[in-house]
Amino acid sequence: MYLSPYHSQTKSIMFPVMKNLLSQNKDVKINETELSFTFSNNAQILLKGADNANSLRGINLGYNGSNAVVLDECAYIKENVFTEIVMPMLFDHNAKALLCSTPASFNHFYNLFMLGQGQDQNYKSWQFSTLEKGMIPKEAIEDAKRTMTADQYKQEILGDFVSIGGNKAVWNFDRSKHIKEPIDMPPKLYAGCDFNVSMMATTIFGVISDTVVVVDELYLENSNTEAMAKYIKQKYPQIKDIYPDPAGKARSTTAKNNHSDHMILKQYGFNVYARPKAPHVKQRLYDLNRLLLDADDNVRLTVSPKCEKLIRDFELCQRKPDGSLDKTDLSLTHFLDSLTYYINLKHSSYVKNINYAEF
Repeated sequence: MYLSPYHSQTKSIMFPVMKNLLSQNKDVKINETELSFTFSNNAQILLKGADNANSLRGINLGYNGSNAVVLDECAYIKENVFTEIVMPMLFDHNAKALLCSTPASFNHFYNLFMLGQGQDQNYKSWQFSTLEKGMIPKEAIEDAKRTMTADQYKQEILGDFVSIGGNKAVWNFDRSKHIKEPIDMPPKLYAGCDFNVSMMATTIFGVISDTVVVVDELYLENSNTEAMAKYIKQKYPQIKDIYPDPAGKARSTTAKNNHSDHMILKQYGFNVYARPKAPHVKQRLYDLNRLLLDADDNVRLTVSPKCEKLIRDFELCQRKPDGSLDKTDLSLTHFLDSLTYYINLKHSSYVKNINYAEF
């Protein structure tokens, strides 16, 4: 079975190609309505679209153990089509899948690609550029360089995974520049914390010279501030200073008592630092992006590759038209917030020598 994002796309692109290849074969019956090719031994090639995903359920891939599904432009096919519909077909018939696509930022297709880079023995992945294929004239490639942005060229021509979008919250983040395993641990570690019952998010970082070095991230699902305080103490007992959400001064994620989040952290021995009120999101994002890359091309923030959720925030978080963070996806922004409370307090260009409150 061949599957593209849309039935109309399959009909206009792949069906004519397959029909041209097989029309001279007398052993093949071509069904132009169903977009199928049936051979004399009852083997079939089925061409489908993923836009009506439920119509794919129940398709029998079984044929003499030679079964396969091709997902073309997989990055543009909804993730659940592969995980919920195609995967069971593979299991039922011992079939294989070939997932092909131009990258589309770091979405689900990137996650599948990484499985083939050694994360899962059932997957293998390869990456090729348009230049290597040799199917597009060099003149067209040169035209693309002139008409595309650098990020567009990397994605569409070189086949690289890059973040593209004018509404990105973290527009200066570049994996090649900012993801680095720390050679030495910072002499002193700090914690930044964002309070959410569904996701307690904490980043662990320090400063080497004038560079903020993020070394780890901690998270607890469906938890509270007390549990996170214990977790930090258990894993990083040397941490004394914590930079939480300023709103935690007045509220708590636990119903056990009336203590605020800040009070709970102090009860566990932390020095708690926060602005009197929440800083403007625009300023926090500006401070973060300036550390990632300033006007002189200096990088003053690095992130350990183990901080997968923070990196995901950097790559996927978007801004609304008013400049605030888009929190439509409840799984995003928490780790970005936990780090930028500290950055805005200690590394902001807006206010020099800010006096912060200790509770």
